[in-house]
Amino acid sequence: MTTSKKMFLMLVLCSIVLTSFTKNRELDQKQYKLNEQPQKLYTYHEYVVSYGYLAVQTMKEFKIPASVILAQAMLETSFGNSTLSQKSNNHFGIKCGEDWKGHRVQHSDDKYQECFRAYPTVKTSFWDYGHFITSRPWYLHLFKINIKNYRKWAIGLQEAGYATDPQYSQKIIDLIERYQLYQLDDM
Repeated sequence: MTTSKKMFLMLVLCSIVLTSFTKNRELDQKQYKLNEQPQKLYTYHEYVVSYGYLAVQTMKEFKIPASVILAQAMLETSFGNSTLSQKSNNHFGIKCGEDWKGHRVQHSDDKYQECFRAYPTVKTSFWDYGHFITSRPWYLHLFKINIKNYRKWAIGLQEAGYATDPQYSQKIIDLIERYQLYQLDDM
């Protein structure tokens, strides 16, 4: 890819992210409630536009690659269309765990009606993801990996047990490369 094409793509991506920032600040003001009806259905482009800025903010705060953050959220939520994300703003499939004191929802995943974290906003879900990854000792080795090495980060998350799917890291990498999410890591 030529330098001018890279610059053009970066400008377009920056424009999309900045445009979505104002829109999403309004979304973050929504009060917490369980949604009985599905919200709007997202395409991959709408999901990136809606939540790309949250991935970049989370990257800056927690030193996790934005490309990995957004690809995980896209995969875990089926681009924001999953029942768990629609009803509870949980964009990373994080289960309650013994230390969770916040809102909860029951959702069938690996087992029937497991306890998952529920959030008042999508932003809170992204922020909690950052806290979750940085506070678990089994993920700490990831922070020795260059933040732009999304491949090693994705493999490291799978090896540390983030998900039970044996193809999890490859799915993350495929999403990053298909939608050029690695560009977010330069922001």
